[in-house]
Amino acid sequence: MRFGSVILEQSQDPSIYGKVVSELKLKPPVIIKPNWGTINNFVEAEVIDGVLSAIDGEAIVTESYGWARTEDALNGKGIGSVKRSDLKKSDEWFLKYSGVGDILKNHGVEYLNVTEEVWAKRVVEPATIRKHAEKYPPVLFEEMYGMMPQRLYDLRGGTFLSLAKYRLNHEPIVVSLSLKNFFGMIPGPGRSKFHGEFDCKLDQTIVDINKVYRSVFDVVGMVDGVLTASQGKTAEEAIRPKTSKNRGLLLGSRNGVTLDAAVATLEGRDPSKIGYLKLAAQTFGTWDEAALEQARRSDIRVFPS
Repeated sequence: MRFGSVILEQSQDPSIYGKVVSELKLKPPVIIKPNWGTINNFVEAEVIDGVLSAIDGEAIVTESYGWARTEDALNGKGIGSVKRSDLKKSDEWFLKYSGVGDILKNHGVEYLNVTEEVWAKRVVEPATIRKHAEKYPPVLFEEMYGMMPQRLYDLRGGTFLSLAKYRLNHEPIVVSLSLKNFFGMIPGPGRSKFHGEFDCKLDQTIVDINKVYRSVFDVVGMVDGVLTASQGKTAEEAIRPKTSKNRGLLLGSRNGVTLDAAVATLEGRDPSKIGYLKLAAQTFGTWDEAALEQARRSDIRVFPS
C-alpha cells in the first residue's frame, strides 16, 4: 500500500522489511539510528535483524545514552545511575538483554555510541559541519555543530536511516517518529537544555539536529510498528507506555516530513498543529497533502481515539 511517497506494509511476514528497504533505495554505507528511548519502548532486535538482512552492503548502528534504558528502569527502580561508568555498563546490559548485541554480531555490524564519541572528543570540527549546514537557518544552540562523531562523518555519501518506533506521545511532541528520533543524536543522557522550560525550545531543537544530519547525509525514514507500537498520554506514561502488540506494521519514505505527517494523520492528529512537524515542513519542504488525504481515508489505526 502507498500513500504518495510513503510505503506501508501490514503483515506478519518478515518479507515486509525487504519490501520497504527496497523502496527506500538505500546507498551503503547505511547508518541506522534506531529508537531505544526506554527499556519499555524500543526498536526490537527482531526488527533490526529484518532491516539488516534486507540491506546489501555495509551498515552501522548508532545510538546515544538514554535516561531509562537500564535494568533499574526495567525493575521499576527509577531510571538508573547516570554516572559515565554506569551508563556504559547499562548500555552493555541493554544490548544483551534486548538481544540486539547478538544480532549485530551475527551480521558483523558495528555499534557506535554517540555519547561516548562526543565525550571522547572524537567529533568533526564544528566549523566543518556549520559549513555543510549553511543552506539552513542557524541552529539555536551552536554546540550542535560539534556533536557529529568523526566515525559517522567518514561514512558521508551513504544513507542515514532513521529507524523510529511507532510511538504516540503527550503534548507537545504528540508523535515521536523519524524526525523526533534524531533528537537522540544529541549525546545526552540529559537533554533538558534542549527541551527548554516547559519544552519551549523542543520544536526548534528537534528540527536543528535534523539540519545537522541532513546537511551531510541522504536521510530517509522508517517507522516500526511490527511487533509493538506505544502510546504515552502523559510524561509519566512515557516511561511505561500503553503498548499495542503484533501490529505487523512497517512504514517508510525518503521524505521524512511526509512520513511522520502521514502517521500522525492515521492516528487522527493534525500535523499542522504539531509544532516541530510544522517547523520541519517549513525548513525541509512541506508534506504531500495527497498522501495525507489517502491516510485519512484508510482504515488503518493502531490506537483508538
